[in-house]
Amino acid sequence: MLRKRHYRRASPGSIFSFVILVFILLLLVEGLLTIQRRIAPAILAAAVMECDGIATMAINRVILDEVIPTVSYKDLLIVEKDETGKIVMAQVNTVEINRIMALTTAATGQAVTNISEREIKIPLGKISGLYYLASYGPKIPVRMKPMGRVNTVVFDKFEDAGINQTRHKIYLQVITEVQIIIPLIEESIEVFTMMPLADTIYIGEVPETLINLSFPGQAGDSDIR
Repeated sequence: MLRKRHYRRASPGSIFSFVILVFILLLLVEGLLTIQRRIAPAILAAAVMECDGIATMAINRVILDEVIPTVSYKDLLIVEKDETGKIVMAQVNTVEINRIMALTTAATGQAVTNISEREIKIPLGKISGLYYLASYGPKIPVRMKPMGRVNTVVFDKFEDAGINQTRHKIYLQVITEVQIIIPLIEESIEVFTMMPLADTIYIGEVPETLINLSFPGQAGDSDIR
């Protein structure tokens, strides 16, 4: 003889408790998402500032140590003078400029690769914007990844250096791209730096041939920041 199975109906109290539990979980998830949406931009901004500073310092250091000591103003230009010593022709030493640009590109790439192996941690208190909290709180791990692009430009400027004197300065500009990686967030940024390579002072009128120099790799003023 088969026995009838009896199923217990859930009591109204247990159903109500389950609904309340689901509601609380939904509120908790929504709260966490809201916190993430509000905090994530601040964390990213702090990471960008920190990584940009570290990368810029590393690039500047490698340029000062490996590039600038090999540069001399007289090697950057080919100048011809007449019998009175007046400059009649000047042009860029393309071979030397290309050497500097290649050396800078390689050194910059290596510098960024080296810092990408470092462990960077930003205290959570730093996103508060308050100086006395900047070093407190859990440490957020940040990584930098080189994107491989390095844009090197050499250009010049003329500046007034006093009565009847003009300073001719030659600059090196470097732009590279790195990716900032923090938990659940990735962002690519451009790291920019510019340093003087060499300079000299001309007395009297600057020859037109010097003013219209064209450096290799410089497509126009849009390349210069």
